[in-house]
Amino acid sequence: MRRRKLWLVLTLVIGLAIGGGAGYLVRVKLTASNKAKAEQQVKTKTVTKSSTPSKTYVKASAADTARIGQVVSYLSSNIGPRPAGKAGEKQAGSYLVTELEKIGYKVGMDQFPLPNGSTSQNLVTADPGQSSAYTFFICAHMDTVSGSPGANANASGCAALLEIARVVKGTKHYPEIRFLVFGAEEENSGGTARVGSTYYLGTQPQVERAKIIGVLSMDNIGVGPQITYRDWGPASPALADTLVAYTKAKGLQSARLQGRTSDHEPFGDSGIGAVWSERMTLAGKSDTEVGSSGDTPAHVFVNLVAESVNLTRDYLLSLDQTACKSMAAAKSAVPAPATKSSGGTGN
Repeated sequence: MRRRKLWLVLTLVIGLAIGGGAGYLVRVKLTASNKAKAEQQVKTKTVTKSSTPSKTYVKASAADTARIGQVVSYLSSNIGPRPAGKAGEKQAGSYLVTELEKIGYKVGMDQFPLPNGSTSQNLVTADPGQSSAYTFFICAHMDTVSGSPGANANASGCAALLEIARVVKGTKHYPEIRFLVFGAEEENSGGTARVGSTYYLGTQPQVERAKIIGVLSMDNIGVGPQITYRDWGPASPALADTLVAYTKAKGLQSARLQGRTSDHEPFGDSGIGAVWSERMTLAGKSDTEVGSSGDTPAHVFVNLVAESVNLTRDYLLSLDQTACKSMAAAKSAVPAPATKSSGGTGN
């Protein structure tokens, strides 16, 4: 009996020992399995993270005077006068679309009616920024007054817009940069002007208008040593002052005046900071050939247009998050737009 009890006890002890050992081995195996699984998960996460490409940016290039000269010459010599709604303006629009597409942009062309029953068109494209909450507009107009080749007014502005679009494409800038070539900027026989830019702004919903932190119209920038910024509207003086200070810091002649007769006008009237960049003499005089038959390619200094391109490029690339927020806040703080009055010289 004693031996039998001893045998039962021994059997129980051995059984417990074997069970414990097996449990231990199972725990060890599970621990190793869990560890391996965890390591695999970490490895997978690491691979996934490293396999996601980060945004790459290109280095901004300098303005090309040869390109500028070609555009000015084609618009004012090959095409010539480009009155709104006429064949010359439509040909200019097609040409500019092709040139923007060569750079790599997708261009929208939006037709709109003119008071005389014909149609004109606006061209729109953009280079996206780091943020979609802010937009800065660069504008020019493709039309001329009747009978003028319009080399300075405004083939120079169109050439500058194309070059700015080229040198900033794919670069690192915080706001979206939107490029707009407007039709029917010049005053027509009915006394109406800025038809294209007014039409475009009228098609924009409030959420899009709210994103606009600045508008710069490039118009008559091929003659004269002084880069003048003409502001229009209650939100525009601050932008003009900033641009004057920025230009002077680059060692260039600059001044601020008031004026409305360019495509910044409807934006300024709506309470958006909008400025017209025009080159003038140091005495503040506009180009006397504007609107005449003498406004030919030989009259335009392509090096001055290139200077304006490089200046505008640097300014756009300087707009970081802090600057954009500050411009948006300043715009919001401006009172409701005042009634429009006359000012500035025509083009």
